[in-house]
Amino acid sequence: MKLYELVGKDKTQGFSPYVWRSRMALAHKGCTVEMAPLIFTEIADVEGANAKTVPILEHNGTFITDSWNIACYLDEQFPDRPPLFNGAQGKAQANLFNNIFFYNLVVPLFPALVGDIFNVIDDRDRDYFRTSREARLGKSLEEAAAQQEDYLAQFRKQLWPYNQTLKAQDYFDGASPAYSDYIMYGLFQWAKGVSPCQLLNTDDPLHDWRARMDDLYDGLGKVIKPRV
Repeated sequence: MKLYELVGKDKTQGFSPYVWRSRMALAHKGCTVEMAPLIFTEIADVEGANAKTVPILEHNGTFITDSWNIACYLDEQFPDRPPLFNGAQGKAQANLFNNIFFYNLVVPLFPALVGDIFNVIDDRDRDYFRTSREARLGKSLEEAAAQQEDYLAQFRKQLWPYNQTLKAQDYFDGASPAYSDYIMYGLFQWAKGVSPCQLLNTDDPLHDWRARMDDLYDGLGKVIKPRV
């Protein structure tokens, strides 16, 4: 198996939140995977994938794109290994979690991080990133960066239901982690990989949850080094 990931100047620090979902899902399934680093402007060049974004999973000559599709594929291909979704009902609930999560957390966090992302990407990506992200934001990267604290405040307000959930259980999927946890964990890996900003208070249940997630699979998530 080969998993294509997004990197910047440091090719060891893959920072895509969606790739991290897939990395954790593959570890959950006990799959051995080769990581293939790409910068933004190399993604479309992966022959046979027909993809514009990562993750891209290559398995036995087949390319699977999109983190959700990869998770579904892994459960279908390896039904004898620990499930990512607890049956059809669990899969439906994870899909709802994913959609709410995007609106509540990804949308406010993206503009908070965009200036920091620009600082870590490969120089060959800078023109593409600026043009595409400024069009998405409706403002310059510098204007978004100047409002970082406002965006972070909005993001932190949206953490309430997730913190409340973790007061009653260790993981979003219950007593042990599964795909909903990997959805959330990818977000924090993204932020850690690109920005020194602190998203959580130390007394947040999410803070302890993230530490537990960092320890999974022989500390897989710790390959991402905090920015300073």
